[in-house]
Amino acid sequence: MRSGGRCENPLCAGQPEDVKENGDPILEVDHVLDRARWGRDHPIQMIALCPNCHAIKTWGRTGERLREVLFFEARVRHSAWCSEA
Repeated sequence: MRSGGRCENPLCAGQPEDVKENGDPILEVDHVLDRARWGRDHPIQMIALCPNCHAIKTWGRTGERLREVLFFEARVRHSAWCSEA
């Protein structure tokens, strides 16, 4: 709900308007700090990503730099979401 059905990576160069055949967004919820590295299971450290951004963050050579951007973005979006409620 927080993502509005769009990739939350502010640098996403993908196809944010594209959706699955049933109309659902093509998104994967990701732990910014991987669970295997003791990342918290909390919205402040989670973000909705398109499959391409998720792959870059997880396996890409720029993944660590992207992780920093996403960590900040998740915090900002979570704070804004909580203040709207």
